[in-house]
Amino acid sequence: MAVLSELELKNAKPRAERYDLKDGKVSGLWVRVTTNGVKSYVLKYRFEGRSLRLTIGHYPDISLAIARGKAEVARGKIAAGIDPQAVKKKERQKLADRVDGLVTQYIEDECKGPNFEKTGPLKASWKNIKTDLAHDKASLVQSCGTRSIHHVTDADIASILKKVTAKRGPQAANNALKRMKAFFDWCRKPPRRLIAVSPCEGMDKPTEDPSRERVVTDAELAAIWQGCDAIGYPYGYIVKLLMLTGQRRTEVAAMRWNELNLDAGNWEIPGDRTKNDEPTIIPLSTLALEILRSVPRLNEKFVFPARGNEESHFSGYSRSKLSLDRKALIDGKPLENWTQHDLRRTLATNLGRRQVLPHVIEHILNHKAASMSAVSKIYNRFQYLPEKREAAQLWCDHVAGLVKQTAKAALVA
Repeated sequence: MAVLSELELKNAKPRAERYDLKDGKVSGLWVRVTTNGVKSYVLKYRFEGRSLRLTIGHYPDISLAIARGKAEVARGKIAAGIDPQAVKKKERQKLADRVDGLVTQYIEDECKGPNFEKTGPLKASWKNIKTDLAHDKASLVQSCGTRSIHHVTDADIASILKKVTAKRGPQAANNALKRMKAFFDWCRKPPRRLIAVSPCEGMDKPTEDPSRERVVTDAELAAIWQGCDAIGYPYGYIVKLLMLTGQRRTEVAAMRWNELNLDAGNWEIPGDRTKNDEPTIIPLSTLALEILRSVPRLNEKFVFPARGNEESHFSGYSRSKLSLDRKALIDGKPLENWTQHDLRRTLATNLGRRQVLPHVIEHILNHKAASMSAVSKIYNRFQYLPEKREAAQLWCDHVAGLVKQTAKAALVA
């Protein structure tokens, strides 16, 4: 039989039905041509009395010469009593259990999508999760990516955390552990059930999370407001709303237009967007309403959409915070050691100083009332909206006074 040539293979055209071209050089090697023109190298062989076929690859991805070499290797295994198809299946199964592939699948299936800001027990964007699990040099994938999920041990996790601590500090190691726990729980739970026990099981945080007590002063509040004016939309608007409403960063940044009733002066956040899964109504003060009415409507869903991605909301906190820090100055110097979350604590502290009742402050912050029994929580659905509105406006008037006073002092100077 004539030996199949590269030119003959290249010129093989699809027909109404699929057909095979036999290679006269390697016994059992054929090229199958489908009706849509796909050309696959196939080795036909017998093993333990059964007629089997092994797909070697596709033309032109691999040349005819390489396909012949792979076919000869497979025939050698058959002669040694090894089924090459069974070997291929086993190797494919090993790849399915690899850490790097599973991390990629976890991020795609679990951490992306319209609600990616709330990924199970984590509050982070999928890009941050991907960095911590895969892209960082001290990450799970960099350390154990080519290994089976079954072969990752608690000692491996401890080693990764040690590297993260040395490179980025203990708080970063806490975050890395939290994200690895979420990933291994995903591997453990139905429908995957890839592992029986997580290697993170029972592992303590590398360090206790520091309890922040920072309350921003009046002078600092005015400086932050002026910095927000300088950098403008969107981050400047977001920080002003954080200051005025006391809500969490992601709740403000992911604000939807359909949550707002500007005529009634209300912002209704559904339970699937809050940390405690409880819906809440935030009364909007005069300054908050002024800010929201000035927001350009660039997206029909998000008040603060991501640049270049209509399906997501603003998430460029780190870079924007650096820009704000360069503008928020007191006596020409940037503010030190303040975070966006400090604005929430500042609002609560100042409302307490102004004799706002603790349960009203708790409802503004949308905390779960620790002192309320399970039965009481079922029946006490009163939102304290009038009291919250009065408190929000009280705080708004204070902030407005600070801004006005600072502006007047600047004119005098």
